Amino acid sequence: MSLDHILLGALEEPRSGYDLKQWFDEVFAFFWNADQSQIYRTINKLADQGLVSGKAVSSTIGPDKRVYRTTAKGRAELKRWLREGPVSPSQRTAIYAQLIFLSDLSDAEAAQFLRAMKAQADAMVAALSQVPETEPQNEEESRTRFFNSASLGLGLARAKATQAYVAALVEEHAALVGKEDRDGHAA
Repeated sequence: MSLDHILLGALEEPRSGYDLKQWFDEVFAFFWNADQSQIYRTINKLADQGLVSGKAVSSTIGPDKRVYRTTAKGRAELKRWLREGPVSPSQRTAIYAQLIFLSDLSDAEAAQFLRAMKAQADAMVAALSQVPETEPQNEEESRTRFFNSASLGLGLARAKATQAYVAALVEEHAALVGKEDRDGHAA
């Protein structure tokens, strides 16, 4: 997933960097993480490329703030990205490397890691299961809701698959450790 393209889509409505970070955390917290500095760096890059524009607007609670919005060129880039088709999930995820090297830890430490991994998966499933569905008020909201639900559904399906896999992994590791203890050596 591209932070550039997420921001192009998010800035269809005018938002300040702060507002964008709040929106980002609300909408993408389960799937993507970006800190405030990443968001501002990306906005500046997009502005330099003419994909977003910004303007100062007065604020009722302090100094003027800068509000950004996707330009026509930015909307065209977002549509180009969408037309390319699905971006496969990146496999450059640290958890894969951690699992490979987990044998460097003691059995107790590895078991603790796996239990923590299971707790994370359980929490993700619980959190995604609590996301409320809203009723659309018109046809455009209906289309938007459909695709928002598709994103949530895919996230929930992946979280449930991870949850089931990790639960089995915890059990398999416990069985492996039990067999090693009975035999006095590794299986």
